[in-house]
Amino acid sequence: HAGDNAMTTVAAPRREAVLARESVPRSEAGRECFHCGLPVTTGARFRIPFDGQMRSLCCAGCEAVARTILDSGLDAYYRERTSIPGVSPAEQRSALAVDALFDLKAIQSQYVVAPDAHTRTADLYIEGITCSACVWLAESALARLPGVTQASVNQITHRASITWKAGETTLTALLGALARVGLRGQPAAAATDFATRRQSRRRALIELGVALLSMMQVMMFTLPLYFAAADDVSPEARRLMGWAALVLTLPAILYSARSFFAGAWRDLRRLDLRNVTMDTPVALAIAATFGTSCVALLQGEGEQYFDSISMFIFLLLAARYLESWARESSLTLIERLTNAAPAAAWVLPAFPHDRQATAVAVAELTPGQVIRVANGELVAADGFIVEGASDFDESLLSGESQPLTRGMGERLMSGSLNLGAPVFMQVTRIGEQTVAATLRHLTEQALAARPKLSELADRAARWIAPVTLGLSAASALVWLAIDASMSFPVAVAVLAVTCPCALALSVPAAQALATTRLAREGLLITRADTLEKIARATDIIFDKTGTLTTGHITIKSVQLFGALDRTQALTVATALEGGSSHPIARALARAMTHAKPEEGAAGGQGAINATNLHAVGGAGVEGAIDTITYRLGHQGFVQQLVGHAAPAVDATGASLFIGRRGEWLAAIALADPLKTDARETVAELGGRGLAVHLLSGDRQDRVEQVAAALAVDTSFARARQTPLQKLEYAAALKQRGAHLIAVGDGVNDAPLLGTAHVSIAIGSGADLTRLTADAVLLSPNLQPLLTAHAVARKMIRIIHQNFCWAIAYNLIAIPLAVTGRISPAEAAIGMALSSLAVVANSLRLMRRGATS
Repeated sequence: HAGDNAMTTVAAPRREAVLARESVPRSEAGRECFHCGLPVTTGARFRIPFDGQMRSLCCAGCEAVARTILDSGLDAYYRERTSIPGVSPAEQRSALAVDALFDLKAIQSQYVVAPDAHTRTADLYIEGITCSACVWLAESALARLPGVTQASVNQITHRASITWKAGETTLTALLGALARVGLRGQPAAAATDFATRRQSRRRALIELGVALLSMMQVMMFTLPLYFAAADDVSPEARRLMGWAALVLTLPAILYSARSFFAGAWRDLRRLDLRNVTMDTPVALAIAATFGTSCVALLQGEGEQYFDSISMFIFLLLAARYLESWARESSLTLIERLTNAAPAAAWVLPAFPHDRQATAVAVAELTPGQVIRVANGELVAADGFIVEGASDFDESLLSGESQPLTRGMGERLMSGSLNLGAPVFMQVTRIGEQTVAATLRHLTEQALAARPKLSELADRAARWIAPVTLGLSAASALVWLAIDASMSFPVAVAVLAVTCPCALALSVPAAQALATTRLAREGLLITRADTLEKIARATDIIFDKTGTLTTGHITIKSVQLFGALDRTQALTVATALEGGSSHPIARALARAMTHAKPEEGAAGGQGAINATNLHAVGGAGVEGAIDTITYRLGHQGFVQQLVGHAAPAVDATGASLFIGRRGEWLAAIALADPLKTDARETVAELGGRGLAVHLLSGDRQDRVEQVAAALAVDTSFARARQTPLQKLEYAAALKQRGAHLIAVGDGVNDAPLLGTAHVSIAIGSGADLTRLTADAVLLSPNLQPLLTAHAVARKMIRIIHQNFCWAIAYNLIAIPLAVTGRISPAEAAIGMALSSLAVVANSLRLMRRGATS
């Protein structure tokens, strides 16, 4: 499986080889890795045959990648590869080797998704993004490639979501387009590697620490001068303190601020003012302020800003580190979902006759297999329990901290942790088809998308860097004519004070943190503007079964009308459900596990199959068993087939009827208790000003009971609702100006969810509903709905606060800088504090219980 692991093993060895470059003995200095061109250390044991010779490699990663290329018949790659201008020969070979690998089918299949025969999509992680101008630069570079139909880059997560036409471009071409504008891209699956992210965090923390130490040490020498009288410190002592401050500032400039200078150098090489990032004015401000301070120190007169420079660098890095922490919070959730499944599973090929288990890689599982999940083990795939019962921790997927009991016939999801006795489950979905994988894709989709507010802020911020340079130059020219001594300080102050970082971070920081907060509590947001719409909602519509109720339906009673016994009636009903995931289908399956053929009854030989199944939303299902047509569902629906009225039923009331042409067979009474927090949730939503509506396909008396228990206005409760009637009800509310949230779980809720402004699907419901919803409620409780509404409103308030702060800051600071009222040092500190304030304000969304 070298090809499968190639990309996750090549990055770290390359970095280690670079770090080890200086330690290579002279005897080995001439040997280069056949694959990446980096030095081969003494005692290297990695070799591969090529063109009749044994070629040396520097590490196991390069050996695995090279072997994959040669085994795929692509040996011409090593003969025909060319160089990349601007890097060393060894780095040229390394970069070409790594990027070209992504066009190998065996490797590309891990990163590129093909929704259809003509479309390809991929997510890239882009290194080097520091501001909204970088985002625009990356999007522009990708969009110019032939065949690219969509390219969207998220500033918070540094992820690019790209769609292109198959055959018109390649993944390597996408990476090359980013490289040409000075950005480094790699497929997101490789970028989320824990070791890579840990190293990045460690480097950022060290840079921040160095800046902090530099700032503190410089302050020790400069702070006394602020409070000392003119004669308290001699000129010699002042000069000595100045030199000490200069030396102590150098680590912050040469190490901590190197990313700013690297970004400015990247902008300079492009010579395109339209694509200037904020690194350029920041680097110019640092360099100019440092240069001015050095000149003042050498001449023995003028202002010195060494303390302000170190503080400026520290505050900027602190803002970026907090932003990175916010981004990592989002990526950590994706990483946890990615690693939800274990590496292996115990398969029982001959279950139930033989309980002998064999260890099999999870990637090799197939639907239909039976696997054993022991105590303390993670569930390897999606499926349902065929034997046993236990408690499972599903907090990764649902946010619910309390263990949940799962028994015969109930579903298990990949990533759940077995806390009790061993169970046996039949696999239904594997790999990318599992719930965990679906949730991961939806999370990535939500974090990659940008709401309209964010796009507006990006468009404004994109022009600020070029405008800043122009305004700085114009101010310098004006002051040159007024007071030449003020020309340079004013230009530097304008460079330092004008920063769109605060404006650009106003929306994405708040959105990413709010989305991550809700995902941790059991509500997955799948679209960028969902929270904005939730904050504007005036009405909320609930389905009943499986939404307000537990969905754990039980069979209260089965009333027979003569032709079938109880077991046969349940068998027919189960066959008509046809493996549906609806709660009623699961209730029938559980009842069948305890059913026994009655003495003297015909049939009872076991499971049967129904054909020509046809579900009628909100009414029931029709199918054929042994060429005879049956119906299961509401009384009116079944009566259309039977042809006459149903017999009298027990006082408990029947929810389902079974019948065939000319004959009623049985009536099934069901029980489905309300969720424990349903009343509290409905009451709280009403208290917040939302009108609560109840639409159900259930019978009138049951809907009235639920409405009374929840204190829902009876005029807002509807029974016997078909999907079309639910749709018409919602449309009428929208015509009156209502902003709707719809919450449901069944296929018959899909039209309602589709017409509402915000659709929230219950995670245990039908796949169609989950995939078309704006959000998925993974928790078995309804409490996350209250949290979502509160967090959405708080997010909008925080975004408005961020906008107001960023705009007000620039409106006040820019005139002060242009008129010479603030020094370059004060301008630099003000700009850094503005970005820090926006990120810190957004971080309030992560506090549990803090929704005001």
